[in-house]
Amino acid sequence: MANASLQSFLLHHHHSFLSNGIHEGSSPSVILKLTTNSNSSISFKLFSNTTSSSSSSVTTTASTPNSPVTPAPVTASSPPPPSLELLGAQLAKRDYRQADETTRALLIELAGEPARRRGYVFFSEVQFISADDLRAIDALWQEHSGGRFGYSVQRRLWEKSRRDFTRFFIRVGWMKKLDTEVEQFNYRAFPDEFIWELNDDTPEGHLPLTNALRGTQLLGNILTHPAFEEEQEDELAAEENDTPDNTGQSKDGSKGKERPKFMRDFFKPDYSF
Repeated sequence: MANASLQSFLLHHHHSFLSNGIHEGSSPSVILKLTTNSNSSISFKLFSNTTSSSSSSVTTTASTPNSPVTPAPVTASSPPPPSLELLGAQLAKRDYRQADETTRALLIELAGEPARRRGYVFFSEVQFISADDLRAIDALWQEHSGGRFGYSVQRRLWEKSRRDFTRFFIRVGWMKKLDTEVEQFNYRAFPDEFIWELNDDTPEGHLPLTNALRGTQLLGNILTHPAFEEEQEDELAAEENDTPDNTGQSKDGSKGKERPKFMRDFFKPDYSF
């Protein structure tokens, strides 16, 4: 549109040159020639038919209308980085669903750069999470659940289940009983079938969740992490002291014996991998 307006303006002046320079019966002494360049500029030249011919050239660039400014697309704000402060705030509000996600993100962050790039933790990377960090996560879960949630709670229930993961999953409610004549259980579907509220009927140790789709080694290495070894030993000692006869004599009259060394070595986790 701007080129058309400029051409009309120049054509008007071209006719003015012709009317002023041409007399009846004479040839035009001045010729105006318009050219349009590819860069949206228009040039015009004046040619004279006189003996001492001369030409002049003027170039003007057509102005283009201002392009409308397209607003930047509105993007959703990225979630805050995982931290103990964020986890504590979510647990204080009893937002257990988000707290579970933050706990998972914290483990990925603490496990090292390969886990962060991958987006999940290998069971062999649990050893890189410090005992202090894992205890801090566990303490927040216990504090805001009345001692019913947390890794140390799960560790205690796992030991009571004789370290049998199927029994443990049923005990903490990760598997549900099917409505069949024969007693059967199946894994709950994530996330809708899990319990995200702390009620009287919420199974103890139900949260936080640990993905066991790639096997139970990740969960096993968390539950046997050195962060919970001392606490477990204290609980075992307390249970021994609560027995009816703590004099070292068993019911059959034999002396109480320490667990054989081969059994201690068998249950001791190996973090050399």
